[in-house]
Amino acid sequence: MTNTILSYLGKPVSLLLTSPPFKSWKFKKTVDDDLPEIRINYVSARNKFSIICDDDEKIDTIFIESGNLDRDLFSIPFLWSRDDVLSNLGAPSKSGEARRDPILGEYGPWDRFDEAHHSIHVSYQAHADRIRMVTLMRADVVP
Repeated sequence: MTNTILSYLGKPVSLLLTSPPFKSWKFKKTVDDDLPEIRINYVSARNKFSIICDDDEKIDTIFIESGNLDRDLFSIPFLWSRDDVLSNLGAPSKSGEARRDPILGEYGPWDRFDEAHHSIHVSYQAHADRIRMVTLMRADVVP
């Protein structure tokens, strides 16, 4: 699967922030410096899109919530069912079933697809068979 947005993983966040369509989005930057490793976050709440960077501001993780991204940048339609995802991406490296957290509420099932340089984590809606969020991660930051 070729995917333009995957090419930003490991690159300076400034490259993404100055590229269309992201350069027209408003991002809020925050720094988590109370963790073992500094993490820099860029969140575009309106666009349901966020980024986590390392202390050199290189992109580790990209979060894309449903219904957001242009198909030219991201080739997984958020209307896909879990079967659609599995048919197109193949067998997942790891999966999890739906669950209910007493504090955070309900979570739908999820699948993770590991490649040599990145992972694609797809989480599904709790009460509908379609994608809720896609997380793109560099291989060296996958939990």
